[in-house]
Amino acid sequence: MARGVIAAFLGIFLALRIEAAMVSVLVIETGLSGEEEKKQHSRVWENSLLDAFFNEGHIVTNAPIMRIKCVAKGEIPEEAMAEMEAALEGGAGFFFLAQLDYTPGEKTPREIGFAFFKIKPFGKIFERRLAGKSYRTAKEETDNLRSIAQGLIPQLKF
Repeated sequence: MARGVIAAFLGIFLALRIEAAMVSVLVIETGLSGEEEKKQHSRVWENSLLDAFFNEGHIVTNAPIMRIKCVAKGEIPEEAMAEMEAALEGGAGFFFLAQLDYTPGEKTPREIGFAFFKIKPFGKIFERRLAGKSYRTAKEETDNLRSIAQGLIPQLKF
């Protein structure tokens, strides 16, 4: 009896294909001067993305939020290549880039771009752009960003 239960239990887990990917996340702020402090909205985005990947069972790492002048849409900027190489050396199979395009003086970005890259062999597997949005409360912002981040997870293709 016990062997049958154990065999059935193992059979269920072996039949289900459970996969976890190692994903490295990088958030980039653009449109801001180098002297300005990192935006709180960028930190909320970063946390939302990390939580979404982790909650789906993926192994997730991140690099510090980066600020650069501009990014070619859908490409990894030269300034971020070292972070992607570090992710590869650390065993990551995927690199997720979130670009937050700010207007100076604004708290939230005017546009957000996302791109998934498979690291080896290298290639872009997904890209999406969203218009920025203002929020009435911190909870509304957090809930909305988590929902968006969760919706990006199915784009992770092995």
